[in-house]
Amino acid sequence: MWTTRLLILGLVRWLQPVHGYDVLKELTSWNAEDWAKIKPGSVYHGLKKLTTDGCLEVVSTEQVDKRPARTSYRVTAKGETEFQQVLREKLWGIEPVVDPFFVAWSFAPVLGPREAAAMLRNRAALITAQMRQNLAWLDVADSGDPTAGSFIPGHVQEAMRLATDAMRLTVDWCERVAVRAENGELGFDDERGYSEETIEHWRRHIRTLPDPATLRSSLRRGVDEGE
Repeated sequence: MWTTRLLILGLVRWLQPVHGYDVLKELTSWNAEDWAKIKPGSVYHGLKKLTTDGCLEVVSTEQVDKRPARTSYRVTAKGETEFQQVLREKLWGIEPVVDPFFVAWSFAPVLGPREAAAMLRNRAALITAQMRQNLAWLDVADSGDPTAGSFIPGHVQEAMRLATDAMRLTVDWCERVAVRAENGELGFDDERGYSEETIEHWRRHIRTLPDPATLRSSLRRGVDEGE
C-alpha cells in the first residue's frame, strides 16, 4: 500500500539510521492507525518489504540482553527515488477519496425519513466532538519549540485546520439534510426506500442505459483525447 511505503520511507529518510521500533513508535504518536489505516504489524512488514525491494538497507542489528533484536535501516538510492516520485505524485495530483459513509448513503432511503434524520444528527454530533478536539489541540499548539510537549509542526497544524473546516461543512450539511429528510423532501419511503411507481420507472430507465463495457471504453477514449 503506497501510504505505508511513503510514511516508512519518509521517516527513515528523516531519522536514518533508525530502528524499526522507533519508526513504529513515531507513527503511533501520529495516530497513523486511525487516519492512514496502518497497523503495527504493517510497519514491520513494510520495513521488510522495502528492504527486499531494495528501497531500504540494513545498517546494523543490535541484541541487548534477552530483548528482541533491533534492526536499524537507511534509505537506498532506489528508495530515495521512490519516495520523491510518490511524494510529488500525491501532493500534485488529485484522487477521489472514498468515504464509507457515501457508499452506504446510496441506500439511505431504506432508513426512512425519521431514522435518516436521526442518523444525520448523530453523525453531526460525532463530527462536532472530533472538531472540538482538533480545535483544542490547535489552541495549545506550539510550532516553534520541537522539545515542547505541545509541539505540532506548522504544516501539520494547517492540515488540522483544513480537516476542521471540512468537518464544519459536514456538520452544516448533516443538519440541513436532516431537516429536509424530516420534511419529506428527499422522497424517502418508510418501507422500501422508494415507492413502487418510482422503482418501476427506475427499472425502465436502466434498460435504456448503454452497455457498461461500451460506456467504459467511451469514457477512457474521452480522457485520452482530453475531453
